[in-house]
Amino acid sequence: MKTNDYLLITATMGYSYLFYQQTAGINYLVFNLLFVLLLLIRNRDLLLKRKWAWALGLCLTSSIGILLTSSSLSIIANCVSLLLLSALSFSIKTSSVFSFIFSIYSLLSSTVWVVIDLVARVAAAKGTMEHSAKNKSYKAIAILAVFVLCLMFFGLYKNANPLFAENTKWINLDFISFSWMVFTLGGFFLVYALFYHKTIDSIEVWENGLSRSNSEFKSEKLKQTETERFGGMLLFIFLNLMLVVLNVGDITTIWFHAALPKGVTHTDFVHNGVGMIILSILIATALIMFLFRKKDEQGKHTKLIKILVYLWIFQNLIMLFSTTIRNQIYIHDFNFTYKRIGVYVWLFLAAVGLVITFIKVMNERSNWFLIKNNFAVWFTVLCLASLPNWDILITRYNLANKPLKDVDLYYLFSLSDSNIPELLAVTKDPDFARVKDKLKNYRGANVYYYDENYMSLLHQKIRHYMRYYNADWQSWDLVDQRNIKTLIK
Repeated sequence: MKTNDYLLITATMGYSYLFYQQTAGINYLVFNLLFVLLLLIRNRDLLLKRKWAWALGLCLTSSIGILLTSSSLSIIANCVSLLLLSALSFSIKTSSVFSFIFSIYSLLSSTVWVVIDLVARVAAAKGTMEHSAKNKSYKAIAILAVFVLCLMFFGLYKNANPLFAENTKWINLDFISFSWMVFTLGGFFLVYALFYHKTIDSIEVWENGLSRSNSEFKSEKLKQTETERFGGMLLFIFLNLMLVVLNVGDITTIWFHAALPKGVTHTDFVHNGVGMIILSILIATALIMFLFRKKDEQGKHTKLIKILVYLWIFQNLIMLFSTTIRNQIYIHDFNFTYKRIGVYVWLFLAAVGLVITFIKVMNERSNWFLIKNNFAVWFTVLCLASLPNWDILITRYNLANKPLKDVDLYYLFSLSDSNIPELLAVTKDPDFARVKDKLKNYRGANVYYYDENYMSLLHQKIRHYMRYYNADWQSWDLVDQRNIKTLIK
């Protein structure tokens, strides 16, 4: 057996032990550490690779996020980061976006590659295996067969003789079942995809050949380029003029007065506005990618259009900051929700994208430089966003910054079970009498009534939590520790 095979078996057994009939918790962190250790056993030089160390940081960050929150976001982030780490362990030159794509390809095709690999090994064994190697292979098969037969006879003797069952009750093999075998087999295919990473060779060669810097325009294209950049210069003059009007209006109404214009709703000014802002930035960035797809330092309009693009980027950053203030006003006037967190995330990613665009234009970087660095930022933000427990933050913010009668309590009950301690604390609030009979919430001028009352929803939430609570150490996390400590008081 190859070293990779032993690593594969170890990882599969670890996966089965840590995740079978368990919920998300410390098991993810332990599996990540085991996976990293096995990768380093195979290749210690990986620690010297900066990109691999970045992927390792994402794995550890997201697995710690699972330990802290057990949220779906942290689980998704950890799965993504594990796929990146696996891919970069085989090909460090490949960008994060194609590393992720190749890992998905490896995962989806792992069952096929297992069969192909097995057939290839059998053929190689028949043609070239020496006598000693054959003996080792036969011994491995014999050991496996003996192990399976021992398990079978153990089960037969245990059912046939109660005394034997009593004397061997300390041997607990209850976990061996059809569902466990199916789960472990699925884990084998998953781990196989991580340890036997596959790529699409033609795409990998093409992607690795892409340059980080712009190449020169061909001489016969210079007149066309000059026309393009003249048009671009005019376009960015008008874009900057429009942004001046927009930003002056925002600064005078929002920055200094911290209020929305009359007749404008929060939805129009924030949610719809953010979508249009992001779209405008994407369209303009695509134009920049077209205009600066090649290097033309001596062009007639090059210096001027660069200045205009820098000014456009700066004004967009001001516009994003103004939108951030709008979103904060929205949260202050109503409630903190995931949609409003999403607005902050999109604004941050847009700002980082503008900074990367600035670097691209200033240093004559290629369009591929812009694309792959944006993807790397997105993966990083995904993993960092898995660390906070957003459900607890939302619940605490809304309860602390609003009178109880104005809090959207029904929304708080729709969040995960991690906010149970905060919802229990509400019952001790002096104003609780206003909501304990029939759940009623105020949103602006409208009043919404719900059939359930607060206590019935709270009991329903606690029952749901206790039904799926798992006390095994593999499922331990800080959310469970906090909830159980609160509930047993």
